[in-house]
Amino acid sequence: MTRPERLAHVVINTTDLEQAERFYCEGLGMSPTGRQEGRMVFLYFGPPGEEPHPYYHDLAIFKVDQPAPDNFRQMSGVNHVALRMGTPEDVAEAAERLRSLGYRVLKEGVHKEDGYRYAYVQDPDRNVVELVCPTVETKARP
Repeated sequence: MTRPERLAHVVINTTDLEQAERFYCEGLGMSPTGRQEGRMVFLYFGPPGEEPHPYYHDLAIFKVDQPAPDNFRQMSGVNHVALRMGTPEDVAEAAERLRSLGYRVLKEGVHKEDGYRYAYVQDPDRNVVELVCPTVETKARP
């Protein structure tokens, strides 16, 4: 059976490209690799200029006209996107940086199921992004 090798990218809807780009670039250190002016921004996890080709992206933000309804968490769709951080300390540092920039950190801690350090944060459109990294507790599990 054929199957995907890995996740190629995620596209997140936003009502405000500028605010969303600030969250993902200033808050999470992503680099823009290209844009469709007023419509879409392509973002890369790596340092500026090191992307494999123009418009290469791990995540993109796409401009839409209407915000999600208040009860969108009770509807079918994506619950959250998890971004793997380098160290557990990176999770805490990124959460604090986002908090200092005025973004909402919903929850922080260590998952009891797998021992991963996590922080759930909200982007400007209330999309939930989980920052996550294995810990010593993860590695000690059978």
